[in-house]
Amino acid sequence: MTAMETNKGPIQKLVEHLMVLGMSIMGLMVLGNVILRYVFNSGLEISEEVSRFIFVWLTFLGSIIALKTGVHLGVDTLVRRLPRRARLVCYWLSHALMLWCCWLIWKGSWELTKNNLHNVSAISGIPVAAMYGSGLVASALMALILAGNLWRSLRGDLREEAVSPEAEYSVSHEQEMPGSAR
Repeated sequence: MTAMETNKGPIQKLVEHLMVLGMSIMGLMVLGNVILRYVFNSGLEISEEVSRFIFVWLTFLGSIIALKTGVHLGVDTLVRRLPRRARLVCYWLSHALMLWCCWLIWKGSWELTKNNLHNVSAISGIPVAAMYGSGLVASALMALILAGNLWRSLRGDLREEAVSPEAEYSVSHEQEMPGSAR
């Protein structure tokens, strides 16, 4: 078991399991629909609609996991050249901006969820608010992650790669390609 796997909390494990379940359901529905259309000249009308709902949820759940594990894309060429204190200030500012974005996502998702509570999708009958609720869940969990990162940075428990100019992204010896020189 790797260090990444041992640091997973119950919420992260739940989100990952939900993502696997969603991908499985979506894949089976789409595959089944393709087979039904081309082999039997029929199809499941509900397949496209439910797959779209699941896809929206998968996108938001994936963004939570990406934030938690620190794998979102980032350009830090300038920040890595700054002194440690300036890097910390940039870290705090970026997290404050991300928290503000979480608030904006929450606010917009809340309004959309409220406005669509009584609207149902045409074929499946699923409330449209269920799709917009994904923004509520994602923004709340991302805000908790960001607030936790800020708290750890204030306590001095911040991961060194977040503020160290020497930390580079490299392939570990476990992930090294066969035949590559070290």
